[in-house]
Amino acid sequence: MTKEDRILLEEHVARWQRVGPLLERQREEDVRSSNTVVDVASFGRLWIEAVRACPPGSTSGLVEQQRLFTKLRRSG
Repeated sequence: MTKEDRILLEEHVARWQRVGPLLERQREEDVRSSNTVVDVASFGRLWIEAVRACPPGSTSGLVEQQRLFTKLRRSG
């Protein structure tokens, strides 16, 4: 590790030591002020709209994935 790399690393660590507690306080406030019931209901509505816009396929895609893995293994 060069001297410049060491200085950059030390600056990065010092920055996180200053900013980390601020970010943690913000996260705690966000959690405290959130309304889980409303959030879950909103997510449910988003999920329904997503499935409506992009309905799931008739298969999980696992067979196709395994076919591609086999092809990659044979070519490598």
